[in-house]
Amino acid sequence: MDTKTCIRCGEDKSLDNFYARKNQCKPCLRELQFLYRNSRPNFNLSHNLKQRYGITIEEYQTFIANQNFACAICTVEISDAVEYKAGRSVVVDHNHETGEVRGILCSKCNLVLGHARESTDVLYRAIVYLSERGAYTPKGN
Repeated sequence: MDTKTCIRCGEDKSLDNFYARKNQCKPCLRELQFLYRNSRPNFNLSHNLKQRYGITIEEYQTFIANQNFACAICTVEISDAVEYKAGRSVVVDHNHETGEVRGILCSKCNLVLGHARESTDVLYRAIVYLSERGAYTPKGN
């Protein structure tokens, strides 16, 4: 088996651990990319918000403030724009047909909407189902 030495970590690894024409192994390159992206979180966040949703970072922060710094559905606390990049636990919810931003959600609530195919009928039937057959209610709610 052919190997190559990574110029960053110094380890000999099989060629499938390297991208073509790269002298650093895949894990080292991923780490460098992560460090680079996180060294400029507000730039990246600002760029992503404008590119994907057509909103500024100020509009994003206004959405969060208008929601009392909480997920629009479950009301779990959302600190600020930095949390979006660091933990990716906060997402911009938008209408997939119009592109209009609806609000800021925690990733769990966003997944609920996605799995329900954004159908109010499906979500309503889920509520009825849980109401009739017993719902788990976490302590403190």
